Amino acid sequence: MKKLTFLLTAILILAPASFLHSLSLNDSAATNLVKEFQGKTENWRIAYNSKNAQNLIQFYTEDAVYVSSHVAGLEAKGRDKLISNFQNGMKIGGFIDSIEILKIDISGDIATLLCKYKATNNGVTVIGRNLLVIKNINGNWLISIHMTVV
Repeated sequence: MKKLTFLLTAILILAPASFLHSLSLNDSAATNLVKEFQGKTENWRIAYNSKNAQNLIQFYTEDAVYVSSHVAGLEAKGRDKLISNFQNGMKIGGFIDSIEILKIDISGDIATLLCKYKATNNGVTVIGRNLLVIKNINGNWLISIHMTVV
């Protein structure tokens, strides 16, 4: 067991760090990817504001999870439940004013986006954060985990 622990520790210490890529919004090599993510977040906002949650299906994996204090049990597991939850929010006056990407991290076909959003719900404006875990599936970045904090 000691040999296995030593081996794993050695691999973690000696492995090249190039397999992880942290992307800052100022990284000129990533301009196209940043624009793609910005476009997708804006298209998501437009789809949400359409008041038809079916327009959001295209942005999520089938097994997506939505984590929020606005959900019974804090999680809506599966795209169908997630879409149903968003439709409920739309019915009670949810509207997303803006979404701003604050940070992007990428490792292979997985990326995380930390976003700041502004929403107006029945005349009350709030500012919150979204953490998105997205997967590149056949060249299309889809949300796998969507966490919201107000």
